[in-house]
Amino acid sequence: MKPRALWAACVVLLLGVGVLAVGAGFAKDENAGAKCSEATLHGRYLVAQQGVVVKVKKPQFPGPRGPFAVAGYEMYDGNGNVEGIFSFNFNGNVYRNLRVPNGTYAVKANCTGTTTYITDGVRYQTDLFIAPDGSMFTWVQTNPPERVTSGFELQGTAKRVGD
Repeated sequence: MKPRALWAACVVLLLGVGVLAVGAGFAKDENAGAKCSEATLHGRYLVAQQGVVVKVKKPQFPGPRGPFAVAGYEMYDGNGNVEGIFSFNFNGNVYRNLRVPNGTYAVKANCTGTTTYITDGVRYQTDLFIAPDGSMFTWVQTNPPERVTSGFELQGTAKRVGD
């Protein structure tokens, strides 16, 4: 790409971000009165996520570089503990029904939160955005940074299917 075209693309992108930021300042906050806590998440939630591993610093569980997909479920106990069972496909390498125990989660009153799993010395962490009734949430993986979801569309969802 020519430097002038690259510069123009950056300006357009920055203007778009500026419009979104200004617009967001005027949007009504639908969760303004919501009060969430760890108790908001309890029961079994179905999980689906896709993304890409952009680099591998060291051999990690699981994961070669390239695209990945995950499906499974997580069990939230309402007290800050979570565990899951997942199947993974990392760039054609399949791992089935892996139990991931001893996760933790925290939920703020504004219905945002985090989950953390530590497996083989690697900290896997997500940011959560929770429906005030606890029926569903979305997330983005924040750690390890080598595992990236792509695009502006929703990459992961969870919906309560039972207690």
